[in-house]
Amino acid sequence: MATVQHRGGITPPPTGRLAAWVAWMEHGEPRPVRGPFTRWPRISDVLLAAVVFVASVLAVAVSALPDGADLTWASVRDLPVGAFVLLALSAATLWWRRARPITVTAALLLVMLVWAIAGYGDGQDLVLVVAAYGIGRYVDDPRHGLAATAAILAVSLLGTVIDAHQRVDVLPAVLLTVLPWYVGRRVRNRGGYLALLQERAERLEAEQQARARQAVADERARIARELHDVVTHQVSMMTVQAGAAKTVARDDLDVAIEAMGDVEQAGRQALGELRVLLGVLRPDASDPEQLGPQPGLADVRALTDQLAHTGATVTLTLPALPSSLSAAVDLSAYRIIQESVTNIVKHAGPNPAVEVAVRLEEGALVIDVVNTVAAATPAGPDLPSSGFGIGGMRERATLLGGTLAAAPVPPNHYRVHARLPLEPERS
Repeated sequence: MATVQHRGGITPPPTGRLAAWVAWMEHGEPRPVRGPFTRWPRISDVLLAAVVFVASVLAVAVSALPDGADLTWASVRDLPVGAFVLLALSAATLWWRRARPITVTAALLLVMLVWAIAGYGDGQDLVLVVAAYGIGRYVDDPRHGLAATAAILAVSLLGTVIDAHQRVDVLPAVLLTVLPWYVGRRVRNRGGYLALLQERAERLEAEQQARARQAVADERARIARELHDVVTHQVSMMTVQAGAAKTVARDDLDVAIEAMGDVEQAGRQALGELRVLLGVLRPDASDPEQLGPQPGLADVRALTDQLAHTGATVTLTLPALPSSLSAAVDLSAYRIIQESVTNIVKHAGPNPAVEVAVRLEEGALVIDVVNTVAAATPAGPDLPSSGFGIGGMRERATLLGGTLAAAPVPPNHYRVHARLPLEPERS
């Protein structure tokens, strides 16, 4: 079929029903192919019973015709009433062929015996084919299905012996019972296999969605932890320094200006760290300025200098760090110290004394941050707390295979102790 080309050799997109069909083919969700017997089982069974009844009546009428005679309405009308009744009963039993295939088989066997005794001739073959197929398709236990199929075959052969008008043909009788049963069994097995595949696919899809949701939740928690560590520390520093500048502005303007300079520096540092963090989140982040290095233990001294500018007395012990120190341990150690210092700024009161000690010990990096001033002294501004600081620090240590403890230490001190393995555990 030729394709109509428009200007520029561009074929216009399909419209109308064709467009809807193309869109469904390209974007629609795949659906299992289901036939009418699966989609409308009850309607299909009624239609099947009607077709079987009509076909059986015609078969009986044809078998009763003399040689060379044509089938007419009169030949159908002249059939015995009992034949119509038995054929109607046989067809009606097919309504239950899905739910009670064995019961349907037993009823058909009884009708077959009555049919043979009455001597109505041929006409039950189609019903037997449908019944044998139903046994193979809907009987769970294959042994019961084989027994029911054998019973149909036996009664069918017995009927040919009882009815003198029927010929004894063993091979056709076997084919009309065993072959439909085998086809039904194959269809059942294939349906079960496809159902199992669909169940596995749905389970795998559910597991993948669960893993994806968990990954998103973990990533959100990681981002929230990073944002908490960056923003909380810098904003706390800025708040304390701004409060100090406000306090001394009337008495010593130079000190107030210096404090506001510290506020500006803390804000710039917070913006820089946020820019790095948000730059990593961008899918097209290729700007080297946005992908700068994360802070580490080398930046702890600048951190303690910020704390000293708020009026704290800081003692820092920092050893020579090994070149093999992993980035994860380096960043986590910095964040733990940063969060500990932030908590001191929030809760320790004015002019605290702080000891920050980092040491290498038996394949681990040990961190101690101790507030050496009682926290009962009233602080300046009331700084809000997220409540996730200590939990975030502990989670950082746990993810690396380390430990973290944060608790009061007599007499009225507070200590954060973390131990991070130099080689983080791989999960």
